[in-house]
Amino acid sequence: MFSPRDKSTACGMWSPTYVIALLVTLSLIAVALVLTRNISKKNVKYLLIGSSIFTISTEVVKMIFVGVTYGIEEVEFIPLYFCSLFMYSSVLATLKHETLRNTGLAFLFFGGIIGASAFFIYPSACIPNYPIYHFMCLRTMLYHGLMIYVGITVVRSGYYVPDLSHFKNYFVALSIVGIGAYVHNRLLKTNLMYISEPLDFALSKKIYSLMPELYPLIFMIAQIIVPFFISFGAWLLIRKINGKIKKG
Repeated sequence: MFSPRDKSTACGMWSPTYVIALLVTLSLIAVALVLTRNISKKNVKYLLIGSSIFTISTEVVKMIFVGVTYGIEEVEFIPLYFCSLFMYSSVLATLKHETLRNTGLAFLFFGGIIGASAFFIYPSACIPNYPIYHFMCLRTMLYHGLMIYVGITVVRSGYYVPDLSHFKNYFVALSIVGIGAYVHNRLLKTNLMYISEPLDFALSKKIYSLMPELYPLIFMIAQIIVPFFISFGAWLLIRKINGKIKKG
């Protein structure tokens, strides 16, 4: 469960094993949504606290595993990838400060659901390097499944009401993260937020080959804008459909 990465025993992207694990994860999300369909706003806050504890504590275990197995220089002490922001947003979403709370909640709904869905489509982090029963794979499946569940629950429960005006704070917060990630990447030759080197698919590589200097800016803006407006559009559509059903 804590063995070093090994391609020969790794689960592999979109292998039969991964498909089964994904179906199990999606089933758990569906069951959790059904069981908590009437969750109160008070219990949503407890959910966010529990989510923060789970994500941060397992991130610490991940750091310890990486440090012991591959060396301290491989440890990312401040994780800054799009889905990593789920940890910080869950904490912000429990605060009393309205701006900080809405910024955290905005990411949970506008960013989290799409971000986790994108990961499940392109699970490049751990799935190609470890067997599915490894801590790294189990943690990442539960982590991203929780992102989808929490993102849906905060809105369905009424704990958070999506608002287009929240885009400003959402944009500013993610831009700050992007600038920090870019500086870190330049100084330490990393690829936080995946903005300094292309991902392993054609469009990302094409943009990078045509505009390598502008790639970080293009990819960062895309990460901010695309999930937000896809989620906002889906929310408006669902609200409209529900309104018609109630009138009917």
